[in-house]
Amino acid sequence: MGKNIMKKLFYLLIFTLIFFSCNSDQTGNFSSDVNIYGDKISIVDPSKGVDSASGKISPKIDYKLDNKISITYPENSPTILLFVAHWCPHCQEELPEVIKWIETEDIITKGVKIVLIVTGIDSTKQNYPPDEWLFNEQWKYPVIYDDNQNSIAEHFGVKYFPSWVFTENDGLIAFTHAGRIGIEELTQLIN
Repeated sequence: MGKNIMKKLFYLLIFTLIFFSCNSDQTGNFSSDVNIYGDKISIVDPSKGVDSASGKISPKIDYKLDNKISITYPENSPTILLFVAHWCPHCQEELPEVIKWIETEDIITKGVKIVLIVTGIDSTKQNYPPDEWLFNEQWKYPVIYDDNQNSIAEHFGVKYFPSWVFTENDGLIAFTHAGRIGIEELTQLIN
């Protein structure tokens, strides 16, 4: 029981750090402090079925929490990058399922990193501001907010929401997917 409480406190601390580090004092500015490098890729179009990014090295995202701490995604562990838009109805349906999957399958303790990348931010569309949407959905894992030019999404070739990039320990892309993925399929993919 004590281990579960410590785990929940740890996740709460991480969520709080990320939540406050991703927000700016200026209203409407959600852009995270990131540097992206590496070759651009394209996420597979489900209607075409050919994943041209599979087997390539994933682009890297250097995410600065503050002036002293920087985290690079993907790290040297399996990583899932999930691209969403706050106004996307498919993302709104997918997010609660992903949260349930992470918790039910205990994904984090299995050594898999998951990072939500919020892109396509638009103050005129629903669920704005996106940080409130994520708070209401109880998302407690790392979040990176794309800039106004959607630079991260553009570098990863995101054309559909949600979009997924799954990487291996060495940063190689296992596969990409555009569109929703069900809980059973996610479990099979990770196993």
